[in-house]
Amino acid sequence: MKAIKIFTLGLCCCLAGGCESLRFYKQAALGQLSLLQQAEDVDALVTDPSTPEGLRQRLETVQGILQFAEQQLDLPVGDRYQRYVGLEQDYVVWNVFVAPPLVMNSVQWCYPVVGCAPYRGYFDQADAVALAANYADRGFDTYVAGVSAYSTLGWFKDPLLSSFVFYGEPALTNLLFHELAHSKVWVNNDVAFNESFASFVGLQGTRQWLSLGRDQSSEPLLRWRRGQVQWQQFKTFALAAKADLTSLYEDQTGSDAERMQQRQRLLAHWQSCYRQQRQRLGNGRFDRLMGERFNNAFLMSLGTYEDWVGAFTQLFADVGEDWPTFFANVKSLTTLEDAQRQQQMQTLRSRHLAQQQETQTTDNQNTNKVQCQAFAHHILD
Repeated sequence: MKAIKIFTLGLCCCLAGGCESLRFYKQAALGQLSLLQQAEDVDALVTDPSTPEGLRQRLETVQGILQFAEQQLDLPVGDRYQRYVGLEQDYVVWNVFVAPPLVMNSVQWCYPVVGCAPYRGYFDQADAVALAANYADRGFDTYVAGVSAYSTLGWFKDPLLSSFVFYGEPALTNLLFHELAHSKVWVNNDVAFNESFASFVGLQGTRQWLSLGRDQSSEPLLRWRRGQVQWQQFKTFALAAKADLTSLYEDQTGSDAERMQQRQRLLAHWQSCYRQQRQRLGNGRFDRLMGERFNNAFLMSLGTYEDWVGAFTQLFADVGEDWPTFFANVKSLTTLEDAQRQQQMQTLRSRHLAQQQETQTTDNQNTNKVQCQAFAHHILD
């Protein structure tokens, strides 16, 4: 039955694309089939005396997290994550993001069933790197990101993977809630909505999970919270850079060569600003992202996962942090036309930002934003 599903999905993809992307869909189908064939039953692994103790404990921890997800967060667990796959690499998939150099926009790829997305996923890293190189040779910005987990949106029984099962408990919890959220709500052709929704559910659900009967001063929990603060600080910094670059692209004049020079000066400015504030922005944690990978493609990938988190935060507060009501309201948003949904999300996000300012809880990284903004207006001088 699983093989039939994979064959059917692959055939639909092939027919819909006129077989132009046959190689891509073939690797996707074979990659998914390989995972399913390797998967081992979790209950059997837990009771098997030959299972390493570390893995056994992790599998038992996951079952507790899944029970919490179903009972407290109203997430659809069902038969998901009841099997386990040990991978030979750190990631299960590599996503390729591509963007033109003088427009803050992403190249889109469209797929049957799930709609269009600003990335292309490969089970083989070499294939992802090859696609990125092909676009880079044509002058595009590219960004290749390893992915530890993904959701099949209920098409298959998603397994646990060694690429994430040994994460620290807070990160593991966040990831599981994030992926389960995709099976709760999915809107074709609106990846920013889907990913921001899942990011919010993952983060808020993890906060609730960690608040129950745990030592709030434990080092693992404090380390995760420090990491979250660092990520929020860096995210605000990077999104400010994205806004500055977008403004530059919209205001630019001159030849393409001249515009590329202006862009490079602005990128260099933000990289210099990052180095000056490196200690406050993760103390080296984000150095790789601020090197050669710092371009339009990376910034678009960041927006994909974060653009509407504030809007969902506001919506959750509006319903008194009641998960069933929150999900019902989110599903109501999915029924709107794209423009109406965007307007509603903008309103929610604006209210969230206004409340942050009123309560003076806005992150300290606003200082970073002020120091590095308004540069696009004088970079042309």
